[in-house]
Amino acid sequence: MPVWAVLDYTDTITIARELLLVKLSILGPEYLEDQLQGGPSHEPSRSDGPSKLERQTALAHNLENSTHPDQQYPLLTPSQALRNRHQLLHSISVLAAQFGAKIVDVSHNSVIVELTAKTSRVEAFLSLVKPFGVLESARTGENSLFSAC
Repeated sequence: MPVWAVLDYTDTITIARELLLVKLSILGPEYLEDQLQGGPSHEPSRSDGPSKLERQTALAHNLENSTHPDQQYPLLTPSQALRNRHQLLHSISVLAAQFGAKIVDVSHNSVIVELTAKTSRVEAFLSLVKPFGVLESARTGENSLFSAC
């Protein structure tokens, strides 16, 4: 004979956690605007211009060849650009480790970090990584809204 029980969790304290996925630039803040062009949109995609991937690839190529499209930034040798990219990736890795986050994807010009924490820690982490250049972000939680930069 089965026994059924009804449990009331109405007044139980819950552990509130949020999940954050954030895509950060590792090219440097001066390239952020170029990376954001053609970002997430609800507009139908058009085939008359280069795709986002093509623009991202051209931007990374320009960085490696030390030629920014506007020519307003100092020219870097390919090895300097590689060192800069590596330093930014290392800084993001150290910051992520301090918050208990993990890097879940690394591409040629960006990195995706995953963090599960209380809302206050998620907010603190976001404020610290903002200078790197937030390309996209998504988070869960009671007081959170989906955001895509």
